Amino acid sequence: MPDFIFKPQANVSLREKVTTDLREAILNGHLAPGARIKEMDIASQMGVSRGPIREAIRQLEREGLLVSHPYKETVVADLDLDEVRHLLIPVRFQIEWFVVGRYLGSMDEGFFAKLAAIADEMRDAAASGEKNRLIELDIRFHQTILELATERTVMLTWQSIVNQIRLHFTKNLPFYDLAHMETDHRALLDAFRTKDPGAIREAIVKHLEGDDNLLCFMRE
Repeated sequence: MPDFIFKPQANVSLREKVTTDLREAILNGHLAPGARIKEMDIASQMGVSRGPIREAIRQLEREGLLVSHPYKETVVADLDLDEVRHLLIPVRFQIEWFVVGRYLGSMDEGFFAKLAAIADEMRDAAASGEKNRLIELDIRFHQTILELATERTVMLTWQSIVNQIRLHFTKNLPFYDLAHMETDHRALLDAFRTKDPGAIREAIVKHLEGDDNLLCFMRE
């Protein structure tokens, strides 16, 4: 392949590592919503130039985790009550209900076993107080449902909001009874097992729109 030259990988790897570290700091709550992102400070702490930091910031802006104000500053994104109640929750409901409507017949014992295994992990994570693990298990539970679909739009829509979901969970979970995470998802699993669309719809609505999902706003 004489006419082909691979691009150098060192900078790409560094950019990805910086992006991952910054993303995890946000999603783990180390950088709270509204916190200012200071390029020079982060570059100094990481021992890198400001270039990879700027690239990471642009990527995390695209993911909805950071917000940059022209000629001002970049801050960690936040979600207010109206965004969660009238945008995030309805979008989550619509994509899950779409999958239920089209793929109810594909929900077999193998599918139920996957969800049950995740609920088991939730029980263990709650018992040991692993909040960040609980967030990822919650994400995995719902993503497992969506993975039944073959339509690309389902996962593209999910991927466009999943980090906002993580942000909201990070903000809400300190006020939430961790043990309820398992029981809430087992109730959803029980509804899926009935194969009754009405029961499933009611369970999804209760799961997504319950006051437990809005505790962080009730404490403000």
